Amino acid sequence: MSLPWSELVSVVQASLSDVNSVHDFIIDAWKEAGPTAPGWTGATEENVNGLARPDHIRRLLSSRKTRIFLAKQGKEVQGFAATREVDEHTSEIAGIIVRERYVGRGVGTALLRAALAAIWLGRCTEVIVKTERINERATRFYEKNGFAKVGEEQENVDGTKIDLVILSKPRDSAKL
Repeated sequence: MSLPWSELVSVVQASLSDVNSVHDFIIDAWKEAGPTAPGWTGATEENVNGLARPDHIRRLLSSRKTRIFLAKQGKEVQGFAATREVDEHTSEIAGIIVRERYVGRGVGTALLRAALAAIWLGRCTEVIVKTERINERATRFYEKNGFAKVGEEQENVDGTKIDLVILSKPRDSAKL
C-alpha cells in the first residue's frame, strides 16, 4: 500500500536559506501556469519578477508579520503559501500556489494546514483570504476548509481591475 501524495510532501517554514528556492519556485510556477491561469490574473512577467526578487523575498522572510511555507518532496518545491499579519487579531493567507502538475494531490491542503497551525498559535482570532471571483476552484477549496464568503472587492493590479471574493475563518472553527 502506498502513501497518499500529501504524506510524501513535507511542509516547512521558509528561512533566509530558502531565498533562491522561493525565487525559482515563483518564476517556474508562473511560467508553468501561464499568465491567464486562475490565481495569476493581472500578473505580468515584470511584476512576477518583482515578487520573486531575492531582496524582496529576504525582506518578507525577515519580517515578523510575514511567514512563507514551502511544500517539498526531496529538494523540489511543489507549493508555496504566504501569510501576513493584518493586525493583532487578523491574519491573511496572502497566497497559496501549487505547481500545476501537483494540483489535486493534497499539497495545497498541507500548506493551508501548516499556515493555519502557525497563525492559531498567536492571538489571531480571524484568518481571511482573497481570491479572484472567477477562481471557483480556489473558492471551493477554502470553503471546504472552513472559510465562508464575507464580501467582495475590486483590486487594481498594474492597471488591471480584478474582482475578488473575501473569505473568512474565525478561530472557533480552527479545526485542522
